[in-house]
Amino acid sequence: MIFDKTKITPQIINTHINKLHNNIKLNPTYEEHRSINFLNLTIRCQQTKLDIDIYRKPTITDTTINFLSNHLIEQKMAAFRSHITRMHSLPLNPDKNKKNGTSYNL
Repeated sequence: MIFDKTKITPQIINTHINKLHNNIKLNPTYEEHRSINFLNLTIRCQQTKLDIDIYRKPTITDTTINFLSNHLIEQKMAAFRSHITRMHSLPLNPDKNKKNGTSYNL
């Protein structure tokens, strides 16, 4: 625990941080139904562990750089490497990998 919940609430912390500088305003995301979206992950609190899944906004298009576009080949390859690295580095169970369309064996 980072703070004493009986004296300080997350709203008080957020208000304090937002007063530190006029140009910086934080909009926190609070846990709902034992789940929170953080960066590009959904983290769910299970009984004995955290369950991690990939978070996609409702407006996602699931597109990446078209190979026939005028982007540099390095940029095209970086986009694919990023997806592959993410799938290998996240502790997703096999069912989640299948759901996310990355069921492959190396």
